Amino acid sequence: MPDFYGMQALNAWLAGHDVGLFVQGPDPDSPEPLMHGIVVAQDPVPGTRVGRWATVTVWVRNEPGDPGGVREPLRPIPPTRALSAELPENSTD
Repeated sequence: MPDFYGMQALNAWLAGHDVGLFVQGPDPDSPEPLMHGIVVAQDPVPGTRVGRWATVTVWVRNEPGDPGGVREPLRPIPPTRALSAELPENSTD
C-alpha cells in the first residue's frame, strides 16, 4: 500500500490506479468527485498488504480560498489617480 499522505487528491487517485488500487473519498456516493484537496489520512495505512483493486479510503483537506484560481495580487490597491500623476500637467504637442 503506497503512502498517499500529502498528495493532491487527483494525483493520489491516479497513482492508486497505476498500482491497481481503487482510491475513493469517505463518502463514495458524494456528488463531488475525489479531485480537489490534499490527502491528510488514508485507510488502510501505508505498508498494509492488500489485494489487487482493493479500495483505499482517503480523507482530504481543501485549501482555503476561492477555488476560481485568481492569481493576480489584489492588494495593495493603487492610490486614486496614481497613474494620472505621472502624466504631464499641460501637454502641448
